[in-house]
Amino acid sequence: MKIFLVGPMGSGKSKIGKLLSSQLNLNLIDIDQEIEAKFEKTIVDIFASEGEQGFRKKEIDFLTEMNEIEDAVVSTGGGIIEASANRDILNKEEYVVFLNASVESQFQATKDKTKRPLLNNENPRQVLESLYEHRLELYKSVSNLELSPDLLSNEDIVKEIINFLNV
Repeated sequence: MKIFLVGPMGSGKSKIGKLLSSQLNLNLIDIDQEIEAKFEKTIVDIFASEGEQGFRKKEIDFLTEMNEIEDAVVSTGGGIIEASANRDILNKEEYVVFLNASVESQFQATKDKTKRPLLNNENPRQVLESLYEHRLELYKSVSNLELSPDLLSNEDIVKEIINFLNV
């Protein structure tokens, strides 16, 4: 079984992924971490050298490779749903969970982080608002379970996902 976690940056995909993979005894694949490891560069460095488009191409390649993996929890990057190729892949998956965090919650989770290239500017909150407005329907279009980290603890989110999986 593969479970994909989608949602904006700062929504808790990595934390939930760790908890969920541990509970289900599945490998955790964090696409951002995998890209950094494979190319031996941080995401910030990839954005600096190849731009957002270069990074998004790497995301498409990694998500495509997920077809070969049978059992895992896959934590995706916030922008993974930007590419129609990625949405096509996710739409074919049985378990895609959208962690729908408010902009305020995203801002609080990311405000002191420097490894978010899209937020390294003068008004990160405005960027988060714009991305959320643009991506909200895209997240909803690929997911078959939506949960709010604003309303539930990480542990409760994991319980809800496990209930949804019916395992």
